[in-house]
Amino acid sequence: MVLLNARSLNQFRLEKYVVVPLPKNIIGNGNIENHEELVAYLQQAKQKLQSNCRNITVAISQKQVSLQFLNRDEDTEYTEEEQVMAELSQYDSLDDVSYDYQNVSTDNQGRENLLLVNSKREDVNILLDAYTDAGITPTQMDVDILAVMNSAITWINIRQPDLTNKCIAVFNIDYNETQAIIMRHGKLLYKQEINLGYDHLMQSLRRNYQLTEEEAWDMLYNPSKPEDYNSTVAQPFQQQFIQEIQRVLQFYFTSANQESEIDEILIFGYGNNSANGFTDNIRQQTHIPAQQINPILLAQPGNSIEQAKLQQDSSLLTVAFGLAVRGL
Repeated sequence: MVLLNARSLNQFRLEKYVVVPLPKNIIGNGNIENHEELVAYLQQAKQKLQSNCRNITVAISQKQVSLQFLNRDEDTEYTEEEQVMAELSQYDSLDDVSYDYQNVSTDNQGRENLLLVNSKREDVNILLDAYTDAGITPTQMDVDILAVMNSAITWINIRQPDLTNKCIAVFNIDYNETQAIIMRHGKLLYKQEINLGYDHLMQSLRRNYQLTEEEAWDMLYNPSKPEDYNSTVAQPFQQQFIQEIQRVLQFYFTSANQESEIDEILIFGYGNNSANGFTDNIRQQTHIPAQQINPILLAQPGNSIEQAKLQQDSSLLTVAFGLAVRGL
């Protein structure tokens, strides 16, 4: 959970944040497998955050939604609503679907680009029931992968506006997996999930140094590491990750969705993990410039936030930051 305050569109203040690890048996493949346990952990996180903020944006997993980008010519005879309804005709009844759409961009020729998101209403209701039972009332719902995109767009707008119209590959490293996104000017061109995340690093640490999961997590963020950490743990993970990056790029370049060459690679979630030389290796093996970023560090931390702890946790907050920015 992330609580943001905004002085302007480009000035954020991180008032508070909370990270509560979930046991593996609560969420599976985007689905809630244990409602009562999830409610208990949501209540625990809410209590830790101690906020009365009512402007709450939550995420649904991309595994439970359909994302479409629809092109509309200026002189089309159909309204936006009619075009969206045609796309949703796959459902037997609109009572079975939750959907939303918005205009993402309009080009110089007046062609609109609409983003349509839809999901089974049952899946949305199951998620909302968990929040309701935890005493949380969302004002809006987003998709986790769109929250990652929102974090990327926010970072680009503030730190590197020259990338605004460029084709960007974003890799957000999460606990169990990595979300791979190729985007241009707010439009999702390609997405893929990579079965490689922090859990792989954790298992390598536990295996090589006979640690518990908690000890492995502490070592991952501790500046002082064993002498052979780089060669034994970090470099094999980085090389495996670069191979996955190359695989994603290959799929993108051979897909029907390819629109342009990739100008920059952004790595979210790996900036503080002794990743010396990581972006150099990516650049050498893909011939594309690369940067390591944690977007939430754009925000000015509140007085109660410990800087060192935020640096440690920042890699886990990309989705929550993207949701909070949308709610501002």
